[in-house]
Amino acid sequence: MVTMIPRRTVCRLAFAALLVLPPLTQGAPAPGDLTVLNGLADILEPPVPGPWPPNGLVTALTLLAALLMLGVGRALLLRHRRRRPYRHAQQALRAWAAQAPSQSAAEAAAELTALLRRLALLRYPRATVAPLSGDAFLTFLDQALPEPAFCVEPAARVLGSARYGPAAAHTPLPLDHLVQLTERWLRAHRDGAPRHV
Repeated sequence: MVTMIPRRTVCRLAFAALLVLPPLTQGAPAPGDLTVLNGLADILEPPVPGPWPPNGLVTALTLLAALLMLGVGRALLLRHRRRRPYRHAQQALRAWAAQAPSQSAAEAAAELTALLRRLALLRYPRATVAPLSGDAFLTFLDQALPEPAFCVEPAARVLGSARYGPAAAHTPLPLDHLVQLTERWLRAHRDGAPRHV
């Protein structure tokens, strides 16, 4: 059985509901009225991405740069090691040039020939360098230079087979010329034996 709600109660409930609702007489805001914006919530932006973990492109570029740096470092290290005998030879040549004026021409020439032979043994096989002496050794030294320098005067007179002759004792030592020739030969062998020899 359905019970009927008295009309009076229905009216009271309707009146109470009207009191709770906002008044409908306010209407739309006027154009240019910014008070409506005060009620809006701010837009929340996402947080800025952190530096870690990096994205794939940054990781790939970092690995590529690291490999490149390792390659360049290794190449520089190998070059430094390869040129070590050259640096020691430069020091030995400077020491010989400082000591040569106080020696006889024959002694200084013998020391320079021994120095050149040691340097040649560093860059060429022993079987190629060891049997050479005198003019044959000077011809071997000239193979690394663009034009003959050791086989011509005055180097040939001091370093070649002529140094064992009777006039060798009175031959002056062309110190500057010999130092320049030896430095040219060393520069040609700075990174190893030249390919054309």
